[in-house]
Amino acid sequence: MGIGTDSGTATGTGTGVGVTEEHRALARSVRGWLARTVPPGEARALLDTPGPPAPGARPEHWAALAAQGLTGIHLPEEYGGGGGGILDLAVVLEEAAHGSLPGPYLATVLVGAVLARTPGPATGDTLRAIAAGERTAALALIPGTLTATPTATGHRLDGTAPPALSADAADLLLLPAATPTGERWFLVDAEGLTVRPHHSVDPTRPTAQVRADAVPVPAHRTLPIDSALARDLAAVLLAADACGTAARCLRTAVEHARVREQFGRPIGAFQAVKHLCADMLVRLEQARALTWDAARAADEETGDGARALTAALAAATAPEAAYTCAKDTIQILGGTGFTWEHDAHLWLRRAVLARQLLGTADAHRLRAARLAAAGARRELTLELPPEAARHRAEARPHLTAARGLPPREARRALAPTGYAAPHLPPPYGLAAGPVQQLAIQQELAEQSVRLSDLSIAAWVVPSLIAYGTEAQRERYLPATLRGDLQWCQLFSEPDAGSDLAALRTRAVRTGEGWRITGQKVWTSAARTADHGILLARTGPDAPRHRGLTYFLVDMKRARGIDIRPLREITGESLFNEVHFDDVLLPPDAVVGEVGGGWRVARNTLGNERVHMADQLTFDTGLEALIARSAETDDATRARIGALAAEAHALACIGLRTTLRQVSGLEPGAGASVRKLVQTAHQQKVAELTLELLGPAGAVAEEAGERALHGFLMSRCLTIAGGTTQIQLNVVAERILGLPRD
Repeated sequence: MGIGTDSGTATGTGTGVGVTEEHRALARSVRGWLARTVPPGEARALLDTPGPPAPGARPEHWAALAAQGLTGIHLPEEYGGGGGGILDLAVVLEEAAHGSLPGPYLATVLVGAVLARTPGPATGDTLRAIAAGERTAALALIPGTLTATPTATGHRLDGTAPPALSADAADLLLLPAATPTGERWFLVDAEGLTVRPHHSVDPTRPTAQVRADAVPVPAHRTLPIDSALARDLAAVLLAADACGTAARCLRTAVEHARVREQFGRPIGAFQAVKHLCADMLVRLEQARALTWDAARAADEETGDGARALTAALAAATAPEAAYTCAKDTIQILGGTGFTWEHDAHLWLRRAVLARQLLGTADAHRLRAARLAAAGARRELTLELPPEAARHRAEARPHLTAARGLPPREARRALAPTGYAAPHLPPPYGLAAGPVQQLAIQQELAEQSVRLSDLSIAAWVVPSLIAYGTEAQRERYLPATLRGDLQWCQLFSEPDAGSDLAALRTRAVRTGEGWRITGQKVWTSAARTADHGILLARTGPDAPRHRGLTYFLVDMKRARGIDIRPLREITGESLFNEVHFDDVLLPPDAVVGEVGGGWRVARNTLGNERVHMADQLTFDTGLEALIARSAETDDATRARIGALAAEAHALACIGLRTTLRQVSGLEPGAGASVRKLVQTAHQQKVAELTLELLGPAGAVAEEAGERALHGFLMSRCLTIAGGTTQIQLNVVAERILGLPRD
């Protein structure tokens, strides 16, 4: 799906912050309302208005905004709200930011979110007024110089708050202040304060200075607000806002790259532009995933640790994604992006504002690292629909036969039943859809049954089912699914690399079958595999992919195969070079049509395998770094926090992808983004692990040996299965719809 083909969300890739159909429908509704009610010129007019806005002014769209229920979508129904949660609000805020909605909407709903979690006599009437759109509100995130002195009837407020978002348009101000007993919060009418609008970086949502000069605050307006909770909610909502800005930037950059021509071609055909756009998508998808889970954690009230950790990870990632995507969009637009007339600088201004108000990404990474070191964790769980219980009950007696068996024996026991590969069609599997597959995985885990991995055979089986002859399927599939046949992949060549269309290994038809001559490289398991899948060129004059044919090779019996271990930088020989010297393959070694090998190699079944998301989001390598973080300096702790954000984003992207599949939707960009993020992430974990050893990391003994091996081995991760650079091209072309070079 190319960008711009999504049915109305702010995404371009089919998924915004929300992934359910309900949230997708909400996003479409908000986008449609914005298009009808808030013309683009409304935000631009604020850019061109000299001087700061008049205090207390409300935008023209405010009454319509409230009539749509958007000011109270996240508030309890007892206060006139929609009964939704922070995640619902995040979906709305992403769309609002995508449409550059001006005015005090974010500030007002943030105050509502904080008050909804704060008991007290002052909150009920205020929440009703916010839900109805009758009152606007804003808050300061920190006290600044504000102090509150106790009086007989409440407190006296003095001092100046730091710049407060949309305070110029607020009827109510929620302000923290220092008191003799610690920080406390006060709900103050704006008319009793001195509010001076700033010449803000973002004139569409300016900040303002709020000053209190001996302002009396009655006792019932002193609120028992949890300061950490208030700042976490601000982080989540500003992160959602940042996702919308980043999405708008990405959409604009891609649309421009498709049509803007330089040197006779669209600039989107140039690899440098492709990579820039693909990187923007990767940043955006990480930001969305982290914001989504932070909003869920706030709604679930899972505990202060999980809520604070997810909020810190979102705040460390989403505003930075908006900031960098805005800069990259201006770069792609070129001179046009540097003009006042284009909206690109408006999005950059919004991104800067959020970044400045929330604080630096490193500050949030440091907080995340501290929270993780103190034991804060976030478990990701997948709730399946009710029919999953029926699938589990059906699977239970079949899976019992494999209980207590080693993984290889368990696979052999379950393969004939279809439960070893339930996603496959009968008789090899159960033609199970996503819900049934996940239910079976849950039951396997419940019964402590583990199946051995099929490895490369997981690629072989779908191709044989789709394109193999009946004889091939009978010969190979049952034994492969039992784990009795091991396979290797013979695709890569020294001069072809990731470009399989450039393969040179030749297959020539003879009276006896096919003669194979050539060389393959980077073949794992070649020395132990029973069979291999081979791509060879049968049509030397055919254009690129059309001259390739897919073969099955008996690695044990075919004569003329020379397997040479390839020693890697670790000193080990996990990979191999495989030389074919006039190797004779029988006529029935061809899978599919002669010349149709590219189609066979790229085949995947429509009913693909669905994986359960990992429960814990930090692997052992990252856990070890977190355990050592207290010994390190702030710069290193910030790096650990950044790795924690990547790791949690990867887990969240995996869960979001699974949820889409369970809902019957296409997986989206998740798998491609995970590949790009995960490989680099593992490299960074390995590098920091080695670095923290200091001089001991230069010694190939004990801990140093393990760390050095991990570091060296990690270099293959961004090469194997297609280099990072090729993967970026694939993302840009297949997901973002940029033209091929």
